[in-house]
Amino acid sequence: MQKFLAGFVAATAAFACSALISSAADVGPKADVAAVRAAEHQKFPKDSIGDVHVVGNYALLQWYGNPEGSGPRAFKRVSGEKWTNIYADGGVTGVSILVQHGIPSATAKKLCSGWPADRTPCGNF
Repeated sequence: MQKFLAGFVAATAAFACSALISSAADVGPKADVAAVRAAEHQKFPKDSIGDVHVVGNYALLQWYGNPEGSGPRAFKRVSGEKWTNIYADGGVTGVSILVQHGIPSATAKKLCSGWPADRTPCGNF
């Protein structure tokens, strides 16, 4: 019984951690996606992280608050695998808002593209 419980706890922990590591709808290099997830989790450890899109030195993710709320967060690469949050909102965003926060227009359009319709942080752009 103890071996079963230990295995069950380990499997449950692995499943829970996998939600922080990757999502089927993540876009961009895996190392960059993981680094953005880590930066988000470090700053907001109680939030759940949805999909992450990385384009060059910028990233956009969808966060889900604990217990309520959700919205987009944008990140900029500071150096190597270090990312910093440059924008957060509690609703939806769009290309023009991302551009206002320093993201080049072409990059903002790419960050807002390809999201599953039920999980996009960009609304209609």
